[in-house]
Amino acid sequence: MSKHENISTPAGPAVLRRSDRKTLAISVQPDGELELIAPHDVPVGDIAAKVGKRLRWIVRQRAAFADMKRNRLTLRYESGATHTYLGRQYRLKVRCAKPVGVRLRGAYFHVCTNSGNPDEVQKLLEAWMRDKALEQFERRIARWESWCRHRRLPRPRVRVFNMRKRWGSAGAGGRIALNPDLVRAPSICIDYVIAHEICHLKYPLHNRAFFRLLDSVFPNWRNAKARLES
Repeated sequence: MSKHENISTPAGPAVLRRSDRKTLAISVQPDGELELIAPHDVPVGDIAAKVGKRLRWIVRQRAAFADMKRNRLTLRYESGATHTYLGRQYRLKVRCAKPVGVRLRGAYFHVCTNSGNPDEVQKLLEAWMRDKALEQFERRIARWESWCRHRRLPRPRVRVFNMRKRWGSAGAGGRIALNPDLVRAPSICIDYVIAHEICHLKYPLHNRAFFRLLDSVFPNWRNAKARLES
């Protein structure tokens, strides 16, 4: 895929990348940014015209993301605050005690800190979530090793990587990066993102072959995707 360029469209500025795909792919990011992937030989004017035909859909997508952002609760890091793990809600119980760390017991995250300061609580909880994310991701990706081997695909290897706009990405050699925040989502959503990235080891682009494969390995992916986005 080529380097990106910024272009003007009827839906406003957009980031355009070129690839070997045969059709234009239009995607709206959670921050409202418009991303386009187009064939190498299609003029920018034609791309902008096609974006104009999808303007109503783009407006709806941006409105939906804006509603999600308005309705999303600001995370707090003090006793009584609620956080999710694997799709379930747990409350924080914060106290000053040794050793510092986080334990999940029953319906509570028990957080032992030096000071009880919210910044310290946040750092401890995020470190716990990151460790659990790697544990969950590695276990779930291991289930795909045989599937990949039979299709002569590289053995999938996971790393946890903070991404502002994506839940995951697939790279060369079987490398799969997953956002640690994904561990807060229900298990079906985690499995969907992993299946999505595994399919990219076979088909890097979002083309028809990719979606046929995703349909075959994860038939319920559309519901899982909608649940994750909400």
